Amino acid sequence: MKKILLMVVMVAMMMPSMAQLASSGKLGTCDWTFDSATGLLTIQNSEGVENGELKINNPLSSPFVGKDEIKEVMIEEGVFEIGTGAFYGCRNLKKITFPSTIGMIGFSDDYSDDVLLQMPFAACIGLETLIFKSRYSPDINNAIYERTTAVEMWGIEDPSKVNLYLYDESIRSFLDAGWGVFHICSLPAVAEGTFGEGFSWKLSGQGKLTVMGQGAMPDFVTVDKQPWVKDIVDVKELVVAEGITHIGAAAFAFGANIKSAYLPATLKSIGENAFNFCNGLEEVICAATEVPTLDKYALPTFLNDEKIDIYVWEYMANDFNADAEWGKQNIKTFGADTEWLAFTDDVDVDLVSENAIYLLWPQVAGATAYVISIVSEDPWFGYEITIAADGKVTYVKKSPGLVPQYDTDDPTKGFGFEINGLEPGKNYTVTVTAKDETKVLTTYTKTITTITTDVEKVAADKNTPLKFMHNGQLMIRYNQSVYNMLGTEVK
Repeated sequence: MKKILLMVVMVAMMMPSMAQLASSGKLGTCDWTFDSATGLLTIQNSEGVENGELKINNPLSSPFVGKDEIKEVMIEEGVFEIGTGAFYGCRNLKKITFPSTIGMIGFSDDYSDDVLLQMPFAACIGLETLIFKSRYSPDINNAIYERTTAVEMWGIEDPSKVNLYLYDESIRSFLDAGWGVFHICSLPAVAEGTFGEGFSWKLSGQGKLTVMGQGAMPDFVTVDKQPWVKDIVDVKELVVAEGITHIGAAAFAFGANIKSAYLPATLKSIGENAFNFCNGLEEVICAATEVPTLDKYALPTFLNDEKIDIYVWEYMANDFNADAEWGKQNIKTFGADTEWLAFTDDVDVDLVSENAIYLLWPQVAGATAYVISIVSEDPWFGYEITIAADGKVTYVKKSPGLVPQYDTDDPTKGFGFEINGLEPGKNYTVTVTAKDETKVLTTYTKTITTITTDVEKVAADKNTPLKFMHNGQLMIRYNQSVYNMLGTEVK
């Protein structure tokens, strides 16, 4: 009898509701509004409530069940819980965005053994995109299962075609919780914005703050004027991009969790208190080609005479050591033992020559294969290579035209791959996808432009450093070797 009743309920819920969804309402401690013109349903926390709950103990009580007019759901910050069966049978629902505060999905006080009555997104057969801004997978109660259950219960023919967007640091948490039935994609930034004249910034899910622009950053005078003041506690790694000549006063002050920083070759000066109270700072890579001037308290001050490891060009070491303030730190030079990958993205793409690039990416836990895709701006050119976890090439797909060559490095520390035969002066998009037997684990993408001219010839005196630009990238020729802006030798 119970199974028959459940089947009747399921059929009733799968049928489109005749009544149109109202323009607004309240459910639990949440307010909601619906824009019938766009199909957007917005759910927000009620004023004065810390952890908003879209409280639904039975999907029959949800006003959204079976509403085909709902196309997108935006759940705003402050909402913590989504109740059982909240969006059951919304067949045209394509996109759901969850806030960083989401913590529970599919729970109810009136617990039922009937699985379908607990699943908040069952029968959303048109679902295409799920976006989670949370750092960890929320607690789930039958909200998601292994692939077979997703097909049978959710009514989604192929869950791997549903894009699940996550911050990079959250991917492992979601995979462990079973969300790997979907196609995992990376969210570009936790936060981002613009400031001054032509400056911008973004903070990744891994805690990397990148500041971009040309010329001198403005001075912020006080910490509360920092553009990233609300996110400074989440910053673990800092990259000041090439082109910036001055780091503004108080720019990163009180960044207590910043452990590493990259300072560009173009840097000339650092403002007052720029890094003061960044007492977790351990390493700074300073690619400046002249010693930047330091205003008062520009670097952190320590009570116990701790020092920061400052990596500089070898030919600049004496100048940094001779400076009254820089010389108080541990001045080191770029070398083979420097962990450069800590200061670059997960996939490093270097120019080798005018028609060759070199890829470097880390091992991904659980990956059994890596697929490299190279696509040029010319639509007729494409190249795909599959590499097994042991570094062996198992599949190559070529397009007509150029035929790049390749070889793999020792995979125990990651993978390296050189591809030549490319055209000079062309844009190439490189994608590395890590997979196991059933799903995509993570995807990295970079775009690079091959250079148009040969590297400049070395100066007559091989010990005289020669600066030059290649495709907008500053490089230095020194002692018969060429280094990029991170101090890595370019072969």
